Amino acid sequence: MVAWSSAAAAQAKLVDPKPRAIDSSPFKDQLRVFQDQRGGTYVVLGEALGAKETRVWYGTGKALYEQLQPRRSRNGERWSIALWAPRIPDFQPARVERTEDGRYEASCGNDPAVALVELTGDKAAAALGATTLYTTATIRQAHMLARDDNGVYYYVDRLRDVYGGKGYRVLVGRKGGLKQLPLVDVATDYQGEVFSTKSGNLRLIHHEDPDKPVQSRWIKGKKTVDLLSLDVVEASRMIYRDLGIYKSIGTFCDNL
Repeated sequence: MVAWSSAAAAQAKLVDPKPRAIDSSPFKDQLRVFQDQRGGTYVVLGEALGAKETRVWYGTGKALYEQLQPRRSRNGERWSIALWAPRIPDFQPARVERTEDGRYEASCGNDPAVALVELTGDKAAAALGATTLYTTATIRQAHMLARDDNGVYYYVDRLRDVYGGKGYRVLVGRKGGLKQLPLVDVATDYQGEVFSTKSGNLRLIHHEDPDKPVQSRWIKGKKTVDLLSLDVVEASRMIYRDLGIYKSIGTFCDNL
């Protein structure tokens, strides 16, 4: 079965959704609030802090955005929450943690940790009252990335599931200068995907062996260019920093 989406008319009207406010009233009493000296506010809901699930929000103003992929650990009074932050080198996470000697810190990979101060009582209530918790500010996620022998990148992203999924975009160009191509159609079946643009077709061919990389081709008229497929996880720092597509993605390690 092939799934086609008529994207021509929709593409012209495509506007990414905005982060949505979260109703924190069901777990408001379980939230803990921390601030750093740079104006950042961290709101934490975590098992290590007495809650059943782990969630973290961060921001430097009235809007605090949910951080992605929290992974928690605890050893006695020490706890640590690792968070997705693709601009950190070497696949390292961001962290919010309580150290063995009782200090609270936030860190971005090997960068020096930033001291956090916990707000309690009326100060915590005032901070929560002056801010709003939102869904992630990283609206889109990487879907595929490939490159030709001349250093031209072919990139596809889509809306995150929390924002409805799909909503594909195709961008082509050199690092720092990728341009979005008007999308005409998307075809998806068990053998692969075809992203049809007004400039050409980006074809992804899936192998039966999941360990083999997806085969990528750029087809323009009668000309076919074989592309080198790149793993979007291994290339995440380049995608979210060097390609120049995304500005703020809402992590407290955005400036790396």
